Amino acid sequence: MPWSLVAGLVAGAAFLAGRSLFRKQSQESAAHASGLEPAGDLSHLPVTLQHTALWALADGGFERRVVHGRLAREAGDVDVTAFDLETLREHRGEWAWLPLDPPFRIGGVVSVVVCEVEREFPHVLLKRAGRGDEMIDDNRIERLGSLTKNVRDRLGMARSYESELPKDLPKEPAAVTLPDHWRAYTAAPDLVETLLPAGLRDALDRASRRDLVVELLGRLVVVYPAARDVVGSDAFADLTTTALIVVDGVLASSAPLTPRGVDVTTS
Repeated sequence: MPWSLVAGLVAGAAFLAGRSLFRKQSQESAAHASGLEPAGDLSHLPVTLQHTALWALADGGFERRVVHGRLAREAGDVDVTAFDLETLREHRGEWAWLPLDPPFRIGGVVSVVVCEVEREFPHVLLKRAGRGDEMIDDNRIERLGSLTKNVRDRLGMARSYESELPKDLPKEPAAVTLPDHWRAYTAAPDLVETLLPAGLRDALDRASRRDLVVELLGRLVVVYPAARDVVGSDAFADLTTTALIVVDGVLASSAPLTPRGVDVTTS
């Protein structure tokens, strides 16, 4: 076997081992900073996650830096899972926008916090203004650094596509009074109007991160910045803290479910 081939195989193995070690260390640092524990994957999360706008924009994907745990909150314990999602569209060298009015896109890798609560919600999407609304194409460095994006460009293929809009989300923003820079999309605007004065408005005011997206669906509260992932364990922990601020507002403004899964206010 030629020495050059052997050297190539050794270099490749070393690269893969180094990348695996780096990702493990990054996961452990993120877990420590956020008060959670490393997790192997997302198999513990309900399939509801796959019905979110996030999933439609990503077209699925590959999770990294997964951490999970149960955190005590004043209104009840919450299961929290945080992770980076490398979108399937990024693997294909493309990106998508959500066809709302106005639309927005997400980055190729997005940091996400998913909280499971003892509540049940119709689909509500809350979006704070930010860079994702500008629908900026991937820059030259991002495209030159991706083999699939280079190939697509050489073949003259489109760089971006309109994603499917989740069936329960209307295209037009709901006529509700939100804090500055926020907009809402839902087929249940009366519910949002009820939640806002009872704690959700204050939570959105405090969670003032630019470009933040909040989705309520079923028993999930999903929080992520639209345009990019967060870099470093401290920033990852900050996003988790921001998500818990939103969750506290949601819990304070809504009624818990009974053990049978029935809203106690309607039973």
